[in-house]
Amino acid sequence: IRNMDIKSLFNTKQTILESKLDILLEHPVTKGEHCESAWIDFFRSFLPNKYAVDKGFVFDYKGNVSEQIDIIIYDTLYAPLMFGTDAGEKFITAESVYAVFESKPKIDKETLEYANNKLNSVITLERTSRGVINAGRYCKPRELTDIIGGILAIESVGLDTIEKHLKVYNNIDVGCAIKRHSFLVKRNGNNVSISQATGKETVLAFFYIILDELYKLGTVAGIDIRSYANATLDNFKFTIIE
Repeated sequence: IRNMDIKSLFNTKQTILESKLDILLEHPVTKGEHCESAWIDFFRSFLPNKYAVDKGFVFDYKGNVSEQIDIIIYDTLYAPLMFGTDAGEKFITAESVYAVFESKPKIDKETLEYANNKLNSVITLERTSRGVINAGRYCKPRELTDIIGGILAIESVGLDTIEKHLKVYNNIDVGCAIKRHSFLVKRNGNNVSISQATGKETVLAFFYIILDELYKLGTVAGIDIRSYANATLDNFKFTIIE
């Protein structure tokens, strides 16, 4: 039996990601605008096919639209309403979203506040939930899942500073600054604690954190397409009775 050095493979992945971001940050035109592409490629490189990863906007059946989001992880199996632009941006139904991230050069108070506000524009959207048919049997609508919020960067301030600010900016659940640390936020009422990984384990830990957080969500609640239809059709209306 051959043994595989998984840690070395992820050290290589971390080096490649870091190099891509360094190159982008050397060009003023791309700084702050296109670093998200490197993170999107990173997520796409390991997430199962049930997830899609894009930049864009999130909208609900009432016509509310989020601010532009750098990275959106969303469902591809049960997400019928998704529109795209020539610039590669997607418009994604709120029910389909698993996680949203903002990409910045550095994690600090200013970028934490900025990311928190951007993520809030998604989290506060109206989401429907509908029962599903499984193996011929009707299953009642599940409760809406939480939407994971995160911030991605190259550099970062210290963990004590982040922990202090995240007592206020409560939409951020995970973060990764590839040259400093990755972290997972745990909240219990007003108490906030953070677990972190540093050094060569920064990206490897973040990989496992994201997969575990997505696992805990399971599959997003079923979208009630009738709500979207009734909001957009003039001459045909669905009766919504479960």
